[in-house]
Formats: sequence, C-alpha cells, structure tokens
Amino acid sequence: MSSPAVFPRRNAMCRMALLAAVLTVTPAVAALAQTVPASQTTPAAPATPAGQPAPPPRDAAHAAFWWRIDNPSPNPIDSPYRFYQPLVPLVGAPGPFLPIAAAGTLTVPAQALDEAAQYVQASNGKALIVVHRGVVQTERYFGGSDADTVFSAHSMAKTLGAAAIGVALREGHIKSLDQPASTWLHEWRDPARAAITLRQLLTMSAGFRNLPSKDLGSHYIQLHYGADVEAIVRDAPLAYAPETDFAWDNDNSHAIGLVIERATGQSYLDYVSSRLWQPLGADNAEQLLDRPGGRAMAYCCVWSKPRDWVRVGQMLLNGGSWQGQRLLDEGFVRELRTPSAANPNFGYQVVVGAAWQDLRLNRRALTQGDDKVASLAPDLYYLSGIGGLQVAVVPSEQLVILRVGKASADWREHVLPNLLVAALRPQPAAALPALYDWRQAMQAAPAAAATQAQPSRP
Repeated sequence: MSSPAVFPRRNAMCRMALLAAVLTVTPAVAALAQTVPASQTTPAAPATPAGQPAPPPRDAAHAAFWWRIDNPSPNPIDSPYRFYQPLVPLVGAPGPFLPIAAAGTLTVPAQALDEAAQYVQASNGKALIVVHRGVVQTERYFGGSDADTVFSAHSMAKTLGAAAIGVALREGHIKSLDQPASTWLHEWRDPARAAITLRQLLTMSAGFRNLPSKDLGSHYIQLHYGADVEAIVRDAPLAYAPETDFAWDNDNSHAIGLVIERATGQSYLDYVSSRLWQPLGADNAEQLLDRPGGRAMAYCCVWSKPRDWVRVGQMLLNGGSWQGQRLLDEGFVRELRTPSAANPNFGYQVVVGAAWQDLRLNRRALTQGDDKVASLAPDLYYLSGIGGLQVAVVPSEQLVILRVGKASADWREHVLPNLLVAALRPQPAAALPALYDWRQAMQAAPAAAATQAQPSRP
C-alpha cells in the first residue's frame, strides 16, 4: 500500500492477503490445549524487534491466541471451518422464508437471472438468491453447495453489530448515536478517545487505522487473533482525529460489540440472537469467540446459511420489518444506508452506492477498472465480505441479491446489481458502459458456466 488511507476492505480474512506474505497465520481459530506446558508443544516466540510491544505470554489466558499462531491454515484467506474455534451457537428460531415465484410469474426476466447465475458460478460462487418485490425469483447453488451449506459471513457480520445498535437505541438502552462511546467504554476516558461517538464507530470514522504488521505483539495482530476483546478495545490506538477521515478497521466492530454488552447487560451473542436472529426466523448459526467462555469477535465469522442473510437484506429493504414484526425503526434504516460525512460510499457498517470505485474499500479499483463503473441504481447499498460475499439491496427496485462464494479474480461487486437493475428498467445508451462485460473479460463462452447450474430450490 502506498498510503495508509488506501486499505484493503473486509475483515481479518481480507487482511490475510497482505499478512500471509509476511506471517503465516490462521484466521481467527482456537481449540486450546492448556494442559501441556507450551514449551513442550510449541516453539518459542520470535524475538521482539526493538520498539515493538512484546507478544503475550504463553499462558492459559492467551492459549487461544497462540493456538492461532502455531496452527496456520493451509489457506489464510479462506480457511476451512475447523480453523474457526471456539465457535458457539448463535441460536436461531427457524421460520418461514419468502414465497417462491411460480412458473410463469417471474418479475425479473429469466434471461437476466440465468446470466446472473452464469456469472456467479464462473466467478467461483456457491449460491445466488434473487428476491424481487418480496418474492424469490431464483435460488441456485453451485459446486456441491445447497441451502443447508454453512459459510463464514466474514465482514457481513459487521452489519449485525450496526443493527444491534439500532435495536438498543429503539429499546432505550442508548439515547443517541451521538453519545460518546466512553459512556460505556470507561477505558476510553482519556483525552484522545473520550469524545468518540457511536455514530463515528458505525461509520468507521472514529480514528482507527491499523497498518498490517508481522509483529506478534502489535495491535494489528491482536486485533485479528487476540484472545481478549476487552484488552483489544482498551488498547485501540488512534491514527487520526475522529470524523476527519475514514478507514475500514475492525477496532470499530470490537468496540460496537462491547458497547452492546455494557449498554444492555446482555452478551453480544444473546442480544443479537434474541433481538435479530430469532425474530428473522433464521436457522441456528455459530459465532466465533475470542477464547472459550469469552466474547464474540463481532467483526467477523458467523457460520450460517445463505437464506438467513437474505432475511437480513429483506428486513432492511422493508425498513426494519420482517413479516410484520418491526425490528428496527425505519428512520434508523434510512440512516444506515445514507452516505456518511467521512465517506460517501459508507453508511452504518454497510457500503453505499458505487463503493467499488473507492480505493479505501477496494484496493483493486484502479487495476481492474472498477473506478470507471457507475452504479445504475443510485440507492444501492450492500453488505460485503471477503471472497465475494454480497447482500445487495436496491430499494427503488424492491430488489435483494445474495451471492455467496470464494475468492476469485473474476469477481466484481458491480456486476450483479447492475445486471439485474438493467433488466428491470430501460437504460439510456449512455448508461450501458456500466454493464461490465464479464464474459469477454474472463474469455469464457456464455454457456460454459450454465451447464453446471442447479435449478432453483422450492
């Protein structure tokens, strides 16, 4: 990175793309043998460079951290399920999903749906669900996946934290988003951080920007692999004055999770489960903790099913309601998707508009030409995570699009929303360049991906 302001987006998994080059580390994992002295089972920590903080000791309190360091994943960017430990239940209450469009009743052209499916599969996708006007238009799975295949939601989980703040506001646990976070985070009652507001945490303009580091004692490493969320929040260093800049940084999400716990008197996991996940009718899921019996790593790593993130997207599209039950105030949802002062492509833990143009959110914007692609729907916003995870919401078209997948050089965040919006509205000739020619770019025949597409599920 040539500038600290130009940062790869997403959670720790995205940061792995940089970190893997200097340190082989798993994404957040643990299963923590504490019965055998570390000196008998693990190598000694490398020497600490001058001026760098020392890594934590090899003791029971930090066993989760050292397990993550000592047991590297074979693929740091997209690690298998077994490397995410400890996982604990995010309790759901499985309920009815959305109606499925019957044959002959599609409101999105079938050709556009087929092309969207072809692109998803050709770009290493595993699931595609498109909902229009509250009705499922297509639901397709690829590569052996199905509706019951769980995946790590990565940074899409950040939006649950924002929604939990909205619920706490609705319930009166929080009076205003302009309250200082130090109201609850007494660790931040120092002059530099005392005035940081909840709104600044939600919009990632609170002043945090941690540059990648290979030093095991650095805040960057602890931020992603540490075993104590409270210590991570306590030690979060400011890089710029709050509200003067923007940086995608997980310190914001850790702080949001801790605020929820202290404001409501419930664990973050229990609050999200009882106020959001269960009312949405979502299935049982799993959330990563910092350590056994510890706190949720709120920035990441909810192992869940594709349909349950469609529920989240549809609830937001409905202004905070799901199947007649209000979960969030409509005004909060409007604010959530409104461009923030620090970054017009970011709201409350969601990206807004043509965010793929922003180097702070997409470090490949220039090299792959995304900076030249507009959004056909100015009101587009979306949840996003590494590997091409996306829940796109277009209120003007009553459209929700879910794409689950693995990392791919061929994935572009603008393809699905632009392709499907273009199919729903007549486009002036000047707008057509926004339709990325993915087939030509990948040098793939149109039918190549279609042959493996599975039919929609009922």
